[in-house]
Amino acid sequence: MWYYTLNNQQVGPVEEAEIKKLVEAGTITHGTLVWTNGMANWLPIGQTPLAGLLGSVPPPVAPPPMAVVYEDPEVASMKKLFMWFWISLIGILLSGIGLIPAGVLFFVIFYKAWKQIEHEGIRANADQATSRCFIPGWNYYWLFVAFRGLAKEQGDKLDSLNVSLEKIDPKLPTWMLICLLGSAVTFGVSLIAFLVLWIMYTNKVKNNYLAIHQASK
Repeated sequence: MWYYTLNNQQVGPVEEAEIKKLVEAGTITHGTLVWTNGMANWLPIGQTPLAGLLGSVPPPVAPPPMAVVYEDPEVASMKKLFMWFWISLIGILLSGIGLIPAGVLFFVIFYKAWKQIEHEGIRANADQATSRCFIPGWNYYWLFVAFRGLAKEQGDKLDSLNVSLEKIDPKLPTWMLICLLGSAVTFGVSLIAFLVLWIMYTNKVKNNYLAIHQASK
């Protein structure tokens, strides 16, 4: 799958066959920047494996436009998820709504982060780690295993890639869950602490995910 630029906007993903049609239509030219997984940076199509699609299309006579820095689609996706997670949390604080959207967005981030660090011998894959969080009764145990486990696995992955980044202290998700599950005893008072710790944990998971993604290119 490929991404390309059009009017300084990022478009994609699209199949190579679609790129060929766009070249034939004149939408994509020699100077069009493209990107796919495995590429460190965006490059003009003529400098990529897609160069053969240009055929006899003459290169542009005019000088190329000023270079524009485009964000890695995977990085942009994670940042957008975290932004909407934040917006949902603000909705909780202002009017009490937003809890369900925030929860959904959190588990999307959690799933993507777990998927990234899967390896042979890991306790669970991303599907299992996420789905078990919703099994009534069992989830009281599994939430601790999954959230602490993600912190450890991300830390190990960062070490293996020689990335210098503050790791997630396992105590953070532990106290986060204690505050959540203990809210029935504290009559909801501990939910404030839970929200703060939830934001901190999610932000660290997001930062680790982005660092691992960049270092794995």
